[in-house]
Amino acid sequence: MGMTSGIDGDEYRLTPEQTEAFHSGGYVVLHRFLLEEELRPLEVTFERFKSGAVQGMGRDLCDMSGPYSRPFDEFNMVNCVLPRVYDPSLAGNVFERRAESVARQLIGDDATLDYDQHLSKKPGKDGAVFAWHQDLGYWPTGTPDTRTTTCSLALDDATLENGCLHVVPGTHLEPALRPHKPILRGRKGTRDETHALSVALESGEVPIALPVRRGDITVHNERIVHGSGGNPSDCWRRTYIVAHRSRATVAHERSIGFTHSHNDQVQWETHLEALEASG
Repeated sequence: MGMTSGIDGDEYRLTPEQTEAFHSGGYVVLHRFLLEEELRPLEVTFERFKSGAVQGMGRDLCDMSGPYSRPFDEFNMVNCVLPRVYDPSLAGNVFERRAESVARQLIGDDATLDYDQHLSKKPGKDGAVFAWHQDLGYWPTGTPDTRTTTCSLALDDATLENGCLHVVPGTHLEPALRPHKPILRGRKGTRDETHALSVALESGEVPIALPVRRGDITVHNERIVHGSGGNPSDCWRRTYIVAHRSRATVAHERSIGFTHSHNDQVQWETHLEALEASG
């Protein structure tokens, strides 16, 4: 009999087939990653962020489909960056622990938490679109080791109707990142209007949808082209994200002042800025 995957305490055991799917296609879907009794406590804290009750977040509370200046009550989707910084009680929770076990199986024993994020698409919001992008396009250039796993936990069933994740399989194997452009153009070399970037799909590419049930996760590579559509349904789509990179890479990021916060004042050379400088 082949090896079976699933929960083993703080671990989630992967099969060789799941590991191969991640490396060859750039993503894998893992079912029943958290049980109902494990999801409910996380939801309590998540709801505080989703409702805007957590104060002092600055630009770490924003709408990734529009400008920073958009009023909270007009958001299409509520994006909360680094929630564990603003509520340290999240640190070390069961999702973080289990996701780290997956990261270590996929990218090595030196995998460590890099950042976390809460993302909530409001019901009835066609504009709750997360533009096509590659995660690495958001990060400083020159990082020598870019091994990453990004685990996205479904707190609601994610469907075609409410804007589930779509990926373009195999794009993580391309030799270079695609040109990224801001969805709103600010001053050159900055993202003073919005943090969101986008890339274009190439002719003939057909993204595939990754619908998941509550408690499932998707895991994707930082270079895969991915995005998600709006949410015209009458249901929320809530997602809790944690990303892991190598311990040395995280240390390098912090040494140059890069924390993934939208409030950071340092202007790093990003993939976007490098393209502008060369163009």
